[in-house]
Amino acid sequence: MFNKYFSNVSCGTGNNYILEFKESKTICARILFKPEVSGRYNYRFFFQNTVNTTFAQGEEAYVNKSGGSWKIEYAKVGIGSEYGCYDVTEDLEYVTFDGKNEKSVSPDEAFWSDEISIDVEDGKYLVWEWRITGDGIPCTPDSRTPTFIDFGEGFIRYDSCPMPNFIGCDKKVKKRIAFVGDSITQGCGTSLDGYAMWVGRIGKMLKDEYAVWNLGLGFSRGSDCATMGSLMYKAKQNDIVVLTYGVNDLLSGKYNAGKRSTAGEILSYIEAIIKELQSAEVEVILSTIPPFRYDEAPLWEWRCINMAIPTLAKIYGCRIYDFEASVDASSKPLGNDYTRYGDHPNDEGGAAAAEAFYNTFFDGKEWTL
Repeated sequence: MFNKYFSNVSCGTGNNYILEFKESKTICARILFKPEVSGRYNYRFFFQNTVNTTFAQGEEAYVNKSGGSWKIEYAKVGIGSEYGCYDVTEDLEYVTFDGKNEKSVSPDEAFWSDEISIDVEDGKYLVWEWRITGDGIPCTPDSRTPTFIDFGEGFIRYDSCPMPNFIGCDKKVKKRIAFVGDSITQGCGTSLDGYAMWVGRIGKMLKDEYAVWNLGLGFSRGSDCATMGSLMYKAKQNDIVVLTYGVNDLLSGKYNAGKRSTAGEILSYIEAIIKELQSAEVEVILSTIPPFRYDEAPLWEWRCINMAIPTLAKIYGCRIYDFEASVDASSKPLGNDYTRYGDHPNDEGGAAAAEAFYNTFFDGKEWTL
């Protein structure tokens, strides 16, 4: 499927959290996406009933945690005209699963919708709505898209909103590029509905030639991806992966380890990820670890890792994107642990990082990706 359908949305849509009600409950969720490329295409939607990465310290959601048993009562798509969950200008059409409107979902099941033709005019939203009954539904609480849930008394703005993990259409592209990382990749810190995160801005730059899939998730660690589980499965469906890991490994460490990861451990996670992706014939672009408000010990570890990234890249034949330099973190002898754009780069920081990516991989005539 991933060879026919390509990501047409560059906001983060993964699972790092889970809705658990401790009983069966019915909800209706609605999400408004801005497609990278407008026009009529055939779409299919993909979802994993698994938590991809650890949230916080993993008290409620952790890497590869199984979703529960739940049922899709219906799923629909339509066209949205303006920001807001009620601004739907056309009737919503049913999305089917193996020809049926309903689908029962099992723990850890990964599934696709059937194909549906959708025409999204430039500047309009693709609206996804589904009604779900059950418990243990994976989601993300940090979506930068407008998300709404009806718990039985009408739609309200709600962050932790289940959504498709992949919004794919049959547009023609040169390559599929995934950005794998944490909340900085996902875009936390940028404006809601602005697609102002660095990955979103790059998606706009590349939209006519490449498909961009944002696999960034808040609190995600390299150790999560190195389990070779549900997140790695997604990453391996691409031609290129831009890998930006390390912040949460330094701050929180591996899930259930009870300590921060060392520079050596983090480099071993990154190395394992590179090997796995390259074994699947995926090119890896290594990013330096973004600056953050580290305390003294992780600050030294952060500097050691970024000094080692070029050597690691040389060993495995990877190209490098220098995220650290892109957000101007250079006022202390060993590098600043805070950027002028904030720990989570704001809209301006997203623009700076995207511009640096452009300057790294655009030679003035064409992209070198």
